[in-house]
This record gives sequence, structure tokens and C-alpha cells, in this order.
Amino acid sequence: MIDSSHPLLLCVGDIDMDLIIKVPRPPGRDQKVDGSRIAQTPGGMAANVAVAARRLGTATRILGAVGDDAMGYEAISALRLEGVDFAHIATRKDTATFFCIIMVDAGGEKALVKALSPAYLPQLADLTPAAFRGIRHAHLTFTEPGLSQKAIGMARDVGASISLDLEAADVPDDGRAVQQLAHAVDILFTSQHSRTEIEARIGPLTTRPDQIIVTTRGDAGARVERGSFVHEVSGHAVSVTDTSGAGDAFAAAFLHAHLGGADDADALRFANAAAALSTRAYGAQTGSATKSEVEQFLAEKNGGHHG
Repeated sequence: MIDSSHPLLLCVGDIDMDLIIKVPRPPGRDQKVDGSRIAQTPGGMAANVAVAARRLGTATRILGAVGDDAMGYEAISALRLEGVDFAHIATRKDTATFFCIIMVDAGGEKALVKALSPAYLPQLADLTPAAFRGIRHAHLTFTEPGLSQKAIGMARDVGASISLDLEAADVPDDGRAVQQLAHAVDILFTSQHSRTEIEARIGPLTTRPDQIIVTTRGDAGARVERGSFVHEVSGHAVSVTDTSGAGDAFAAAFLHAHLGGADDADALRFANAAAALSTRAYGAQTGSATKSEVEQFLAEKNGGHHG
């Protein structure tokens, strides 16, 4: 059993609850559709990565915030049950917990509305030396410049490597600060859709020889780039229930394999399989796989490559 008092992976960012509604299709402007409530489940990109990595066997700690309401209690309880170190979650007094409304269509694809709150992200004061003590890697899920720069600096101070999940929705029109953040981290995660939008605003995402860019491509698979090295894997044909959290499951699995010493290509294959498995159930965390499940899936699909 992994000693969770000495985390290897620190996830810094959002913790939320997701209200999942099944719809035939997301409504357009001035439209409405009939839907059915499926579940209220824990989520948040940072929390999703922490849970998925913990299930794979990596000790994890999370630094984030919740409100002092029922949703906040439920989110922390879920992290406790998964064995994630949650001691550095701030509880905001008289504040609602950040939540999302997720509409899932018949094909399992999602549309999402974020109901932001003052508990959406940690604050500068929440980034304490104790939260960074003993970590090997810090994973960030936001692009707020001041907060990101402080987290990166504190991670560097303890000798940890750093990754950033970059989404187009988090990039302002003036993306210079985000461009600086992208160059400051060791591993950059993004989706193909986000990358296309981001590069239209801030220019090409280029990688140094000592930096990794990982691009997820939905059912088309994923790509890893390090300097001149580029490796791609194709997607897996699986029965999709809900794609919520698949990108987070991917990032968690890539980091798990990478921290365990896998090379870039093996880490990509492992993460691609973990992401496919994560779509098997409703909820961003529900379908997250164990290491043995991912290894068995790979053995059945393509000869047993694993991380």
C-alpha cells in the first residue's frame, strides 16, 4: 500500500460537484430540450486527476478550495474515500462550492456549464510550503497568471517537475501570460480542439528538447512531442457512456507512467488506454481505472504495452 503521507503528485486547482443530465442533444440559443437527471458526482479537473492517479497507484495530494455547503462536504468526502491527501483544501466561509452542469448526449459527448464561485480556485495564501513539501511533481489546472507563477516557483523550490492542463476556455484574448506559463512547465497537456484555438490566439505551441507537449485527439487517439520526437497512438473503439473527465484520466495516467520511469511513447499508450476506460460510466471520476485494468485492456487490445 502506498503511504499517502508522502505524496509524489500534487494537483493544484479546481474541485467541484457535477450535475449530469442526459439529453438527446444540447440545446441551442433560445431552445430547450427534455433531459433526465443522471447523477450528482464529484469532479473538478484537479480533483479528477488526483483521484485517477491515486487509483493507478500514485500517492496524491490536492490543493484547492470548496465552499462550506453540502456540495463541499460531499466533494471532500469523495477525496477522503479515494485515499487522496486532502489536508490542504481551503473551506470558504459563507460560499457556495463550484459546480458544473454537464449535458451528455446519446453518443456520450458532453456540453458543460461552469457555475463559478469564490471557491473555484485556491488563493495565493493557500499555497503554503507545507502543501509542496515532499512532492515530486505538481500538476496545474488553471492559467491565472499570479497564482500559476507562485505555484510553479514553489514547485521548483522543492525540486519538483511541473505540468499544466491548458484549455482554450481559460486563455484570454491577450494570451502572452499564458504563453509564458506554457514555456515554464515541463509537460503541457491540451486537446486538439483547444490547441487549434489557442494557437490561433498566441501562435504555435513549440516544445523544447526538455519539454513535453501531449495533445489528446478524442476518438482519434493522442500525440506526444518532445523536441523533434513525435509519437502518435490511435484511439480505442469502446462503448462510450460519458466522456466527462476523460482528459483528466489521460493526464493522470500519463503522469503516473512518467513518474514511474516510462518513456514518452509507453506513457502515451498507457494514458490513451486509461482515458478510453474512463468513458465507461457517468461521472468524471466514476470510470477511472486501476493499473491492472489498464494493463489488461492493453494486453487485449495491442499486445500488452503498459506503463
